[in-house]
Amino acid sequence: MMQSPRIRPMNYLSRRLVRSAGRCNGHPGMLDWIIKGLGLLIVCFGTPVIAGMYKYQDEHGRWHYTDRPRPGLAQQPVEVLSAPTAKELPTRDLKAFLRAKFSPENPLQEATLSTVTVKTPIGTGSGFFLSRDGHIVTNKHVIKLPEEKREELEQSFDDVKQKIERHRKRLVWREQELEKFRKDLAQYQTYLDSLPEGRGKTEKQAYYQSKRDQYQALQRELTADRHALQKIEQTITAKQRETDWKLAVSGAASTFTIVLKDGTELNASLFAVSQEHDLALLKVDQYQTPALEPAASYEIAHGTPVYAIGSPVGLRDSISTGVVSGFESSFVRTDAKIYPGNSGGPLVLTNGHVVGVNTKKAITEKFEGIGYAIDIATVLREFAKDLPRD
Repeated sequence: MMQSPRIRPMNYLSRRLVRSAGRCNGHPGMLDWIIKGLGLLIVCFGTPVIAGMYKYQDEHGRWHYTDRPRPGLAQQPVEVLSAPTAKELPTRDLKAFLRAKFSPENPLQEATLSTVTVKTPIGTGSGFFLSRDGHIVTNKHVIKLPEEKREELEQSFDDVKQKIERHRKRLVWREQELEKFRKDLAQYQTYLDSLPEGRGKTEKQAYYQSKRDQYQALQRELTADRHALQKIEQTITAKQRETDWKLAVSGAASTFTIVLKDGTELNASLFAVSQEHDLALLKVDQYQTPALEPAASYEIAHGTPVYAIGSPVGLRDSISTGVVSGFESSFVRTDAKIYPGNSGGPLVLTNGHVVGVNTKKAITEKFEGIGYAIDIATVLREFAKDLPRD
């Protein structure tokens, strides 16, 4: 009589890499992790220069955009996008228009009239009018993704692709193991066919059927995992193409959309950027605008109440409150909440005078975080040649 062949146990296949598009390599929500990881890369992180833009091609053929030329790249194609020239056009008084519409009852409400949302191809941020001639201060990282963040974004895509490749190899291994399982089943079927009818054969047939059911279940799971991997790859490819396009457009952009307190959208031109600080200056033409008055140094002290105005997470015209908690280099520290989207907005006093430009937030394990604003004195020094002298 033929000896009963062994059907290898499938316990080693119980550690599934992907049950659906939401699981991979034991990490739940791979696709969610990818999207969140890529979506949070645009974050808060200097003498003024003309807002010229340079486009150059690296040794890999990829295009890069910067606000200053790169040494040693003169032999490569370079395109200079010059700053816009001032226009002598009729003006409209936006301050009077907004005051009539909102009737501010205190200096803080008045300050919100000068705060705007800045929309760019890479997201949104905040800004505020610092002159009646339409000059808008914001963060440089609001309108241009820093070079280190571009590299971080590219590295994130590379990391994801490596995870996908490891998962693909794991699927190949599972396919090979299932093929061995199939051959074992075929050999056991041959063995069953050689047995005479009887109770012993019936018991062995039941065992064979249980193993066959297990094989089919694992095969269905493997098929689903292949489809899940394919969807993930398609999503990542589409997202990378979209990101590359947005970065290219944002790198060359010199005009941006600003949104006023009432939702009105206007075009603002890039007027100047700082090489030393995270600051940029935009300008709208044809309008007389509201403007915040800079706070004097004697008005700013430890414990002074302050208010961060801006558009966090897309919520326009939002205010958070706190106090001045300290000073650090060119920054004013505060416990007022500065969320993503607040960047570029004003940090103001109760009297509406602007203390600084909300820029970033430091987070530790012990507490939620400290907000940082570039002090207004630094802003005035950086753009002294660009702002009206009055």
